[in-house]
Amino acid sequence: MPDKTVKNPAAPTQAGGTSSVASTASVDVAAGSKNTLNRRSYLKTAAVVAGGAAALGMPAIAHAQNRTWKLKLQSNWTGIGIESQDRSAQLFIERVKKMSGGRIEITNFNADVLLGIGETFRGVGTGVADLAVTAPIYHRGTVPVGEYLWAVPFFPFTNLEFYEYIYQFMGIKELWAAAYKPHNVAHLTYMCSDEWGAMVSTRPVAKYADFKGMKVRAFGIWADWLVHNGASIVTVPGGEVYTAIQTKILDAAAFGSPDAWAGMKMYEVCKYYLNPSVVPYDVVEVIMNLKTFNEMPPDLQEVMTSAARVMNLEISALTIPTDVRGRKKLAEGGMQTIMMPDDELTKAADWCWSKFVGLKGKDPNIDKVIEIYGQAKQLYKDYYGPKRLPA
Repeated sequence: MPDKTVKNPAAPTQAGGTSSVASTASVDVAAGSKNTLNRRSYLKTAAVVAGGAAALGMPAIAHAQNRTWKLKLQSNWTGIGIESQDRSAQLFIERVKKMSGGRIEITNFNADVLLGIGETFRGVGTGVADLAVTAPIYHRGTVPVGEYLWAVPFFPFTNLEFYEYIYQFMGIKELWAAAYKPHNVAHLTYMCSDEWGAMVSTRPVAKYADFKGMKVRAFGIWADWLVHNGASIVTVPGGEVYTAIQTKILDAAAFGSPDAWAGMKMYEVCKYYLNPSVVPYDVVEVIMNLKTFNEMPPDLQEVMTSAARVMNLEISALTIPTDVRGRKKLAEGGMQTIMMPDDELTKAADWCWSKFVGLKGKDPNIDKVIEIYGQAKQLYKDYYGPKRLPA
């Protein structure tokens, strides 16, 4: 996934990022009347008064209801060989059209077509794209908390229902919306992408000290840990990892799932696949131009939010068979899987968590995430510990 210099995209021709629309028929409304207190008059008057109130607001409401919303979706990972991303995006588009009765039509644009991944957040805010499937880490320069909404290495996000509780009931959803609002961006939903941090390497790595002297693609706290072990971090767009390794710009990389690595045919240039992933699920998202979202009538706002949340379920499910097939393709291509020893994982986990907690006091939103994740980490231990089955 690319890390590019963020440009400020030009605004679209529609003011404030409003989508192009098509109008349909008008709606007839009733005139107003006065109230009385007897039952018959009350019932009659209530209906008429409601009609009168509707008459005042109906032109704007009718216009919103009768628009065909033509939205541009910038998907940051479709069209690059990741089956779960391609399929879930298509299902999302079809679902929105069906749920809206054809009032919302979405056109998907594959990775980097409308906006580079580093431009996506601002591009949605200015209306170059109306929607995007992206990851909050790519706008960490604009919204610092985005990095930690995306992932904290070794945070025990191993299943969707655990994160769903954090998101819905511990304040993450509200924090996310508040952080994006000043940038004219609406946060529609998080999505459990799939594992991030199971790395490909041109060299065998039996312990983290083996990264010394290696040129590695990684992000955030995980990159800090690798630097702590002597690696050098090189920023390379995700779609260019294959070439970067082939030309020796990189020795190893963290990017995506087995499905992604297999789709990119990484077994042709890398012999080793380093497991397990330090991020069992990385959190991506669906975002939308806030002005456009607010202009929609409530029923279509609900369509967008609900369809996006179903997309989260679908992509989480789709990664299971696609990653199984991906691992098989990698093995068939000659890639050897190396499992990092438990003591090395424990050491890395402790270091990464300390690094995360050490950020306290730098940003109010990050402080809130530290508080929530700390409580959630204990909740995970108390709930899943007794339920854990032997492998």
